[in-house]
Amino acid sequence: MLGHTDSSFAKASQQQKKTITGTVIDDAGLPVIGANIIEVGTTNGTVTNVDGEFSLNVEENATIRISYIGYLEQDVSTEGRRVFDIVLLEDTKRLEELIVVGYGTQRKETLTGSVVNVQGTEIVKSPAPNIATSLSGRLPGLIVNQRSGEPGRDDPTILIRGSGTFGNANPLIIIDGVERDNFSRINPEDIESISVLKDASAAIYGARAANGVILVTTKKGAAGKTDFSFSSNVAFSSPTIKSKVLDSGTYAEVYNEGDWYRKGRPESYTPIYSDEVIRKFRDGSDPVLYPNTDWLKETLRPFSLQTRSSLQASGGTESIQYLLSFGVLTQGPGFYKQPVTNNQYNFRMKVNTNLTDNLSVGANISAIIMNQKYTTVATWINFTNILQSSPTLVAKYPNGLIAGGRLGENPLLLDQRGYRSYKRTPIYSTFSATYKVPWVKGLQLDASFNYDLNNQFEKLFELPYYYYDYNTVNGEYIKMQGTGSSTVELTDTYSRWTTMLYNFRLVYDRYFGEQHVGLVLGQEVQKNTYSFANAYRKNFLSSAIDQINVGSSAAEDKNNSGSASITARNNYFGRFNYDYQGKYLVELLFRYDGSQNFPSDRRYGFFPAGSVGWRISEEAFIKDNYSSIDQLKLRFSAGQTGNDRVSAYQYLQSYSFGGNYVFGSSDAPGIYANTMPNMNITWEKSSKFDFGIDASFANGLIGTELTLFRENRRDILTARNLSIPNTLGFTALPDENIGKVNNQGFELVLSHRNKINDFSYNINGNISYAKNKIVFMDETPHTEAYQDRTNRPIGAALYYKADGIFNTQEELDNYPHASGTQVGDIKIIDLNNDGKINSDDQYRFDYTSTPRCVFGLSSNFNYKNIDLTIFFQGQTGAYNYDNEFARMGEADPKNAFVDRAADRWTVDNPNGTMPRADAFQPGNTTFFLYDATFIRLKNLEIGYSLPKNLLSSLKINSLRVYLSGFNMLTWAKEIKWTDPEISGNALYYPQQKMINMGLNINF
Repeated sequence: MLGHTDSSFAKASQQQKKTITGTVIDDAGLPVIGANIIEVGTTNGTVTNVDGEFSLNVEENATIRISYIGYLEQDVSTEGRRVFDIVLLEDTKRLEELIVVGYGTQRKETLTGSVVNVQGTEIVKSPAPNIATSLSGRLPGLIVNQRSGEPGRDDPTILIRGSGTFGNANPLIIIDGVERDNFSRINPEDIESISVLKDASAAIYGARAANGVILVTTKKGAAGKTDFSFSSNVAFSSPTIKSKVLDSGTYAEVYNEGDWYRKGRPESYTPIYSDEVIRKFRDGSDPVLYPNTDWLKETLRPFSLQTRSSLQASGGTESIQYLLSFGVLTQGPGFYKQPVTNNQYNFRMKVNTNLTDNLSVGANISAIIMNQKYTTVATWINFTNILQSSPTLVAKYPNGLIAGGRLGENPLLLDQRGYRSYKRTPIYSTFSATYKVPWVKGLQLDASFNYDLNNQFEKLFELPYYYYDYNTVNGEYIKMQGTGSSTVELTDTYSRWTTMLYNFRLVYDRYFGEQHVGLVLGQEVQKNTYSFANAYRKNFLSSAIDQINVGSSAAEDKNNSGSASITARNNYFGRFNYDYQGKYLVELLFRYDGSQNFPSDRRYGFFPAGSVGWRISEEAFIKDNYSSIDQLKLRFSAGQTGNDRVSAYQYLQSYSFGGNYVFGSSDAPGIYANTMPNMNITWEKSSKFDFGIDASFANGLIGTELTLFRENRRDILTARNLSIPNTLGFTALPDENIGKVNNQGFELVLSHRNKINDFSYNINGNISYAKNKIVFMDETPHTEAYQDRTNRPIGAALYYKADGIFNTQEELDNYPHASGTQVGDIKIIDLNNDGKINSDDQYRFDYTSTPRCVFGLSSNFNYKNIDLTIFFQGQTGAYNYDNEFARMGEADPKNAFVDRAADRWTVDNPNGTMPRADAFQPGNTTFFLYDATFIRLKNLEIGYSLPKNLLSSLKINSLRVYLSGFNMLTWAKEIKWTDPEISGNALYYPQQKMINMGLNINF
């Protein structure tokens, strides 16, 4: 009986429970409403009330887990305690310290590579329709240039530390561990962080990493009650710069001037436009015969509308965590009569299940539906017809009929000409498993399988269109057919891409006293397929049905084509990390990469890298004497990466169909050899070297990071300067791995943050400089050394060096000039002093449209429930040549920019600073080569979070409303007539500025 009593007492003791109470607050001392309190290992839990308080019955020695979205999760033991005061720290503080790197994460304080990152909380502050644009100026070393604002076609160019190759310089983009497209189209609310590998740390991605690597990590669920977040905003967008072109009167005067110059400046001259005609242009008395058309005003809407909404749910238990997300983006047209729209739908599901204490499995599935519609005419043609159509042409008659405009291509007719549409549906899936080996502490095995499928349906539906001419004799309007298709035509194209990737990793991470060891070893096998099919028909029975079967089935009215390809990769990779006391740091990594772009005996390449770091701040002589130093770290990295982004199968002989061969008395179709194969084609190799200093002081009050870098590229694929006789049977010689380029520069980050009572703020500035130089290429011999590409930047072009304008005939007669030069033309410097101006006087300009220097300055201010963000971004060291800006008053009746005509040389203005109308140039000159330096107010946002005590009755955790602006102000050094981020001429869909308002709700 005694034994039975003891047993019952023990059982009762094990089941004894207690009630615990407590309060959960944030680091600002405010209660956290709705925080999850869960007894670890059970489903027993509760949530905090409006005052952040909780009460829960738990086992005597239980551990409770406190979690809330946006805050660090905490485990607290209840042994010997019943009352708790818990402070949750914001999750962003942890994320700033934890950096995503290749196949893993590392703490920022012990990071030895040159890696930078930005959190998703910063990205969502920008209303930009694509997230790549939001990165501009935010990360040192990342050069982001948006060259267009067209909906769905506004992806920027992205370079990491400039360009180091003659070919593809795009960085490798990894999304959730897999190389994927549509980076710009990710829902920004899904993004946890974005990291950029700039140095030899990218070597773990081997043959694709020479241009740097961008790692995108999306959010995942956490244990706790289901948390819902909803965001929605609406933006009104318009061009950052509205180009100003000539009115009819000024245009007519300029055209007369050009005509007079073309005719040799005769003393007796009858102008094309008389003074009376010019007066009528200006007084608006007859808008039909003497119009003064502002084509931009006729076509540009006051604003275009953009909306974005996102709903996200996340939560889970100890056994399963999940996240579901759905987002919608809509963009409307910015111009009248242009069928331009972009509608995008994002879906994401992440689930992770802990099957046992050691085994977990997960799935990450996302999809994007993109429905885009554009004009049948190329964008640059549309803007040629908007910006260069003569203002003396009617756009629309008073009775509403639309005129022909320039060459019968009035931009107000674009909606009648059909459309080009795209429907893209990429689906990305990852299935993973992790097993923690119980008998080896710190060891786990990871495996994943990825299957991505992307379908694209493109439809080009071209219709005949009509405009009206006005008959000045009888006053009638004559219907005329436009310059496009004379019949209904349809081209349907279907494209399909798939990617299968298998990844296996062994991960070991363990501390041995004061020593820490980390190891990753893995293998990846990847297979990609691509196929497309194309069908064409014309002479449709009706334009009301845009389906291929409605077109004519006659042989001469239809066509079709198609192709397919398969590519594959196989590689092995690894990383070893060691640190002692978190003070002395070592990292070694490698990738053994195989690509089918090269012959079987040259298919694999080995890419090693290493880095070391020394946290001087952890030394006793610093800790004991300089307590204000939080972090002082030296780091150095070196290694080799590769670039295999070249056309496949160059080691094989390729053939083309075409050409007829005579056999007897008839022709027979044949094939012919293309470029000669290159059996020695191999990797482009990049050797990278980085040295950096990271420091912070006074508990983060001041911080700085300085990095110096150098990159040496070799084996760049490029052509030799050789010609071959036609009798050889090949059309060209193959490119060879002979090019060499060096690139070097620096990156500097300065930061400051502080908190004064209820007011807190942080300021971060960064600046990056990168300059490349061609060391060797087999270029065409030049008469003058200053025309060589060697020792010049990649892409450096030839220009005649301008030295003002010939203001007088005497000056023209006494200075060398090209044949055809007149007074008022550009004065060209005779560089070789041979007394004449010809192609030998062109020189290789030392800058390109890619900026050498980019910078950003961000500031965040918080006072109680009010927050303010101000972000500036800019560039310098870039130049742009605009050949269309140079043209004015030519025989081809095109309009010109106001800035070009202002202060132009004329007989009455001999001291003008701009060349005359229809000015002669022997070629491109530096006169119209403009410094593309600019500073832009990239983002401005002010927000207000409603007090939590007002929201508790509505069961809402938080509600924030905000007003923001994007690309609000732009200061340009020289390019004033269009956006200074231009590349080439101004005939393009302009970049957009936005006024945006929205709200965020969490419940």
